[in-house]
Amino acid sequence: MSFIGINWDHPSGASLLEGNKIKAGVCEERFSRKKNDMAFPANSIRYCMQCLDNPKKIEAVGVASYEVSYSGMLYHYATMEIANHIREQHEVWYPRIYEGKEVDDALVFNDIWDTSQYPETYWSTYNASKRETYAADSLKIIADFIGIEQSKVKRIEHHLCHAYYGYFASPYRNESAVVVTIDGFGDGLNATISVAENGRLKRIYATDKCVLGRIYRHITLLLGMKPLEHEFKVMGLAPYAKKKHSQKAFEVFSQILALDGIEFRWKRKPKDSYFHFQRELEGLRFDNIAAGLQWWLEDILCQWITNIIRETKIDTIVISGGVSMNIKAMGEVAKLPEVKRFFVPGSGSDDSNCIGAAIGAKIERNEGKIEKSVIIPSLYLGPDVSDGLCDVIRSAETKQEYIVYKNPINKQICEFLIKGLVIGRCVGRMEFGQRALGNRSLFADPINPDIIAKINSMIKNRDFWMPFAPVILDKYVDRYIKNSKHIKSPHMTVGFETTEEGYFCMKAACHPADKTARPQILCRDDNPDVYALIECFADMTGRGALLNTSFNLHGYPIVTTAAEAYEIFESTELEGLLLPNVLIMKKGKII
Repeated sequence: MSFIGINWDHPSGASLLEGNKIKAGVCEERFSRKKNDMAFPANSIRYCMQCLDNPKKIEAVGVASYEVSYSGMLYHYATMEIANHIREQHEVWYPRIYEGKEVDDALVFNDIWDTSQYPETYWSTYNASKRETYAADSLKIIADFIGIEQSKVKRIEHHLCHAYYGYFASPYRNESAVVVTIDGFGDGLNATISVAENGRLKRIYATDKCVLGRIYRHITLLLGMKPLEHEFKVMGLAPYAKKKHSQKAFEVFSQILALDGIEFRWKRKPKDSYFHFQRELEGLRFDNIAAGLQWWLEDILCQWITNIIRETKIDTIVISGGVSMNIKAMGEVAKLPEVKRFFVPGSGSDDSNCIGAAIGAKIERNEGKIEKSVIIPSLYLGPDVSDGLCDVIRSAETKQEYIVYKNPINKQICEFLIKGLVIGRCVGRMEFGQRALGNRSLFADPINPDIIAKINSMIKNRDFWMPFAPVILDKYVDRYIKNSKHIKSPHMTVGFETTEEGYFCMKAACHPADKTARPQILCRDDNPDVYALIECFADMTGRGALLNTSFNLHGYPIVTTAAEAYEIFESTELEGLLLPNVLIMKKGKII
């Protein structure tokens, strides 16, 4: 049987579960080229249906989340510019919370409505009554688009989607584990704890008081960055401040929550999460605020996980949900002596809820039983690069300023990398989620820190304080990072301290302030071609890692097609482009 999973929210996307394997998955942003696109995932659904062996055998469709916002979808709340997020606080939330006024947020943002989104007949006219009917209306829209009975389209609770994805993506899918979900919001909750036994999840705790993600979101905005997108920048900023200077900010956040075993309790419930902290943090420096926030998040999260292990007597932990994207906090959890085994799935934020929804649809169809464990074999779940490839090669061959190498060998590619050149790789199926895992990546030699400024100036334009990340061969892990528990991190989801040798060899791919790294730990079976490339690099240099960053322009999604990769190659200073069986280099960069 086949099941489609859909997240029509932030960001929208679709997945395909066929038999017991996740066969396809992609977010709509990769087709629309709009970062974190919330629009109806028409292209994503079409792609997943193209991957079906028999499109007529869709057993059910799982749609993430019960609570969905008609007004928020009308003006695409999650992709608003920073100015509109600030406007939301002043014109929607302040009047509601502090003045007791009824404010229609849709009318506040009527200047940014997207009335042309699919289906246009539904969105073209504003109707406040759709606030009550949208959850059901959207299921009919999905059923009509796919061409199945509406009765086969079911909503799956938000945090169940996170939990199903995290557990079945983990190496412990057939074993006992505690599955923790934690995010900003979703179906009235922001954290859950479930015990997994024999493929079944039993929820033992749920709360709306774990406001870590929500507060992190609002501090991101207070620091002038885009909420629901730039939280990682706050995390990256935090290590630059010294603990003694961030103490005051830490104390402000520490006044909010307390733990009673596994339960969150209010110490001092703030009236809101924006104006309260605007007042409390006034006069504190931006980097100290970031550091105090990150310190608080790590401190309370580590306490909570410790208490969970004591309560459940299970020391295998899986964490999913938006807060799992905070790799620094995940690294601190991984170091806890109580934690014996630990896993964080790739893109555990709402991106992956489309995968969790497909799994949830199958479990619901089988009345909670899993005859065969669902397997997520890898995150290489997107479209292949073959479409349009021939046109790109023909174009490159006509340009005198380019050299086109057919069937390049790894030694040749590594020679360019060793010379300090940057090469974009667009080969095979695209990775799902927010991390490039080698198939839509920019590669560089990480030993020289000067490469950071070079990559930023030529293409990435990242904030000066943000580090890059390495991809490390599994056989070099013990030499390069401190990972005594042998925690698997194939998707760049855990921050690790580096060894002296590791920092020396990967300096450009580590955080300069605390010398940590967010590695993709690569096993040969995960991506044999990339493994062979880095293995060749190691043979030539003695160093078993490359700098790996996503192949995209700043503020835009990762490239999907060969044509998109070639467009970046032509419009920037990028020196090389590796496509299937072809390497394109700019003459002026290599001669």
